[in-house]
Amino acid sequence: MIPDWIPNIHPFIVHFPVALILMAVAADIVRVFVQKIDWLNKTTLFLYITGTLGLIAAYFSGQQAVDSVQIAGNAIPVVTNHEDWALYTTIFFIIYTIVRTVTYMQNREQKMGFRAFMALFAIIGGGMLWYTGEQGAKLVYKHGVAVGEIDRMGQQIEELEQRLAEFRDEAGPEIRDDGSWIWRIGAGAGEALSEYFTIDGDSGIEKGSGREDGRAHLELTAPSEMTFIHTGGDLQTIDGRIEVNLSEFEGEFKLIHHFIDSENYQYIRMSDGEMSQGQIINGSDNVLGSGSIYTDGWHTFRVTASGRHFYGYQNGNTIVHTHADEMEPGTTGFAISGEGTVKVLLVEFGSVE
Repeated sequence: MIPDWIPNIHPFIVHFPVALILMAVAADIVRVFVQKIDWLNKTTLFLYITGTLGLIAAYFSGQQAVDSVQIAGNAIPVVTNHEDWALYTTIFFIIYTIVRTVTYMQNREQKMGFRAFMALFAIIGGGMLWYTGEQGAKLVYKHGVAVGEIDRMGQQIEELEQRLAEFRDEAGPEIRDDGSWIWRIGAGAGEALSEYFTIDGDSGIEKGSGREDGRAHLELTAPSEMTFIHTGGDLQTIDGRIEVNLSEFEGEFKLIHHFIDSENYQYIRMSDGEMSQGQIINGSDNVLGSGSIYTDGWHTFRVTASGRHFYGYQNGNTIVHTHADEMEPGTTGFAISGEGTVKVLLVEFGSVE
């Protein structure tokens, strides 16, 4: 059992293989200058074997960890970089440990030149491990990932910003210089949609505004054909979210990004109790993954894309985590097709470095 204040077991596991591997690398360097100390050879090999097994456990616990916490803003490319280098480093030490085991069993480590050659590769692997660990530390100590108090402060700030937007009764989105944007829905949302957004598809889509629990929202009557609503500049690495109510809607609702045209874009799609993630390339739909969701009432759906890594969330819970080739930069927004009414409270797409 792990404490309820820690979201996953990755922090418990990861430090042990790092320490074992670094000790093994140090022992490899010492071995270059000494000879015929069999206990040192055995100890070094034992450290590599146990350390590599620990790296495998740390890698898979890290995969579980990234699906158990919310990654937002500039932490997104850091976590994808950390994940990539963790994979590279684990594969490196699996291969290196196998080679070391074979050379030890074949008594090839008697010559100083051979030991120096192997130590060089060990130092390279140690550098990879150090860089991977640095990215993990940056996630915690720079970006506050999985730090409960920072998460609570972020929620409080978001609530205050929402209340401020309602007080100002702002109708249009705030579009920033880097192409990112946020739209906290206010009165006159239907008119703002026509003024600030590009609408591709059914130009006759019915737009209006309503109010629930003292908060204004956008109301869209679903068109029969897929209609794309997008704005802002072309973004590459993105973090997007929408607060939406699909209770009175049947059909397909998408958060879209890297949108070039209706034949080329990326999405998370909510339809029939399922979230699917994929890419439309030259009109062909490549579904990358899917998971179950529930759609009664208000929910926050979120999508992030950094390099080859794509995530889809519902209310902070990871639903899909997929990989594919990165698409060209494009605009961002949402798309709708079906019957009934969609209610939207907030939409945001950020550009992260």
